[in-house]
Amino acid sequence: MTYPATVYVESGRTFVPLRLVSNLLGGAAVTSADASYDAVELYWLSRIISAESRGEPLEGQIAVGNVVLNRVDSTDFPASIPSVVFDKTDAVQFEPVANGTVYDLPTDQSVEAAMRALDGESTVGDALYFYAPALSGGVWINESRTYFTTIGCHRFYL
Repeated sequence: MTYPATVYVESGRTFVPLRLVSNLLGGAAVTSADASYDAVELYWLSRIISAESRGEPLEGQIAVGNVVLNRVDSTDFPASIPSVVFDKTDAVQFEPVANGTVYDLPTDQSVEAAMRALDGESTVGDALYFYAPALSGGVWINESRTYFTTIGCHRFYL
């Protein structure tokens, strides 16, 4: 027997839609009537925002979400949020993918930031890159990308 669902396997972990599991076990997944977010997009966007910018102001967390979404919209990057998050074209793009913190439960604020970014709120325009100078030298990005702004501990680049 087969069931229609998108299943992700990353770093030895299998992610299955909750609605499918709930229905197979005889339960029901209840969602808000006004939920307008793709579950996979919200799942991964909120996790990468939380892992990259936990403790940052909401504006900075939205900015991290904007960078991911800007990459999805760019022809230079993969075309989906999970593909951008786990992109390893030139190297791992996001440190939380390498260290596993992308799998941690996101904070409530990170979920809010993801929803706001998905709703179109933007704090960094067309930025495609960011880094935290306290954690990285940023040599490549400082030499090859145009600086846009700093929010919290992250610098954003076009």
